[in-house]
Amino acid sequence: MYSIIRSFSSFSREIPNHRLSFDLAIYLVANRPSFQSEKLFLEKIRAAVKGGISCVQFRDHENNLSTTIRTARRIKEITRDVPLFINTLSPFEVVKATAAAGVYLEENFSYLEARKILGKNLIIGVPVKTIDEVLSIQLAQEIDYVSVKISASKKTCPRNDQLWGLDGLRRVRTITPHRIVAIGGLNLSCIEPVYKELHSNDGIAMAGGLMDEESPDVTIQNILSIRQKIYRR
Repeated sequence: MYSIIRSFSSFSREIPNHRLSFDLAIYLVANRPSFQSEKLFLEKIRAAVKGGISCVQFRDHENNLSTTIRTARRIKEITRDVPLFINTLSPFEVVKATAAAGVYLEENFSYLEARKILGKNLIIGVPVKTIDEVLSIQLAQEIDYVSVKISASKKTCPRNDQLWGLDGLRRVRTITPHRIVAIGGLNLSCIEPVYKELHSNDGIAMAGGLMDEESPDVTIQNILSIRQKIYRR
């Protein structure tokens, strides 16, 4: 079995040529319930776009659909050419209403059904929580990237179970042909060793590590500098 798994380790899957292009380098998770003020929430996203964020996930599992769509439309105006991924209670309705780039299926949505609903062009990301899950989707052409939670995230997903750590991230990167975004409690001080476990077309996801910063744009510029040095070698 292990020799079969190893056959996938030399590459990560290229973006299918009919798919929208997207860059995972620095992936912002914008969690609406973490902010009382929508104005401040949107200002943080605007600053992240200014700093060079590569994509934005809008996460909201609390507000009703009309409120979520209203906020998502405002984010879409801010992000413009930056891909916007939807992670909400009704993601497909929000994608349709906003012309977002795709979905992140945190809840129990089938990626097969999601692909049927979204068509062939939009992006689908899914979390992987066990090796069995990693193995089961190895050949899934419907999926564009997977997220690997390496440490606890106090705000967006406070549960401390199913954490991979750096060793687990390394193992998933060896096994899966999919592109990876590493997530979970990351900030400027700890991203370098994470990037070193990834391929150049993978990335890291940050929530509080950017949204809680006074100047997310400055933090992103510092992260980009670190990333550039790693992949220049």
